Amino acid sequence: MKDVVEKLGYEVELRVEGKAKFYVPKLPSEKGYAPTSLPVFFNPVSKPNRDMAILFAKTFFRDKRIKICEPLAGTGVRSIRLVLETDVVDEVVANDISKRAYELMKLNIELNNVGEYVKPMNLDANELLSMCGRGRPRYSYVDIDPAGSPAKFMENGFRGCDRGGALSATATDMSALTGAKPTSCLRKYDVIVSRTPFSKEVALRILAGFMVRTAARLGLAAKPILSFQKDHYVKVFTVVDRGITKAKEMLKMIGWISYCHKCMRIHAARRDEKPVMKCIECGGELSYIGPLWIGGLSDKDLIEKMYREALEDQELYRDVLKLLQSLRAENSEIIGYYPVNYVAEILKQSPVKPRRMIEELKAMGYRATVTHIDPSGFKTDAPPSIIVKLFKELKLKS
Repeated sequence: MKDVVEKLGYEVELRVEGKAKFYVPKLPSEKGYAPTSLPVFFNPVSKPNRDMAILFAKTFFRDKRIKICEPLAGTGVRSIRLVLETDVVDEVVANDISKRAYELMKLNIELNNVGEYVKPMNLDANELLSMCGRGRPRYSYVDIDPAGSPAKFMENGFRGCDRGGALSATATDMSALTGAKPTSCLRKYDVIVSRTPFSKEVALRILAGFMVRTAARLGLAAKPILSFQKDHYVKVFTVVDRGITKAKEMLKMIGWISYCHKCMRIHAARRDEKPVMKCIECGGELSYIGPLWIGGLSDKDLIEKMYREALEDQELYRDVLKLLQSLRAENSEIIGYYPVNYVAEILKQSPVKPRRMIEELKAMGYRATVTHIDPSGFKTDAPPSIIVKLFKELKLKS
């Protein structure tokens, strides 16, 4: 350890994550420190993010050999784990603009004996990705995971992604995406946003929509196939195809969401329609959110395969099993969700269990599911009048 510290010039500690062992900057003992304050960025809380990326690669690219790019690799642990925990990797380019990160990655690659597969690089992420397609091969999988917004890397991320490949992006700027900082959201994502009871799902739909719109500008079709929110971030995986006609098809699912704070009605309109400005339930005046993705956020078959992969090695992927279980049960085509505490507050009564609401709504013929974002929430296509009536009836029975 002493020789490692002397070589790097800062204190380190050895950690284990998945099948990888790796050096990271010594983490402060006090809680609430910013990972960006470390000599090399590392956030231990983001392990489930990395778990999901690995499970995705194992299932989506099963029986293939692919080239992967992690343009903002930090310690390199994700790239190393992709080699150690999947059998799909021909090469991973682990890049970081930080010289310190580059030097640490080289040590971690050597420590895990994956130098044959992991190629460390020390370039600006956009510079690296923009090189693709000019006599240089593109990547089958690009994983963009910055500290903050991925917006400035998105266009070149798609340029670096091969046809039939996948691009995923993580966003941690939740205050912008959930409506706490609407000007920031407009600046980064070109989206008008406001607060709703389902703001974290709005964040997912904004990121997904931004990815689809960015790809379309390049004549690419990006289809969201896996999306989730956890802890301090949202993450969206898209499969990438080429062609203006296909790009236009994806744009059909870009649209607007309007929410009525008075009666809880969720309204959606497609991109070529006007946003709903007056509630069809109560006539109240509405503000709208968009443009954003109004289609399904995840592919059920993919989630099922990832869940089965996680079950086969629960010791490695225990942290995401509950998340995958919730995603399996969720209907992501239904826009928004209703937290029972929020409904109870509006009705000035105590809440009922979301499971009861889901069971009763299904019995009435409506679609209704859990949401992975909030265990106290339920998704449904039932109108607010039915939700209110049922909520009151169940409370009287309890």
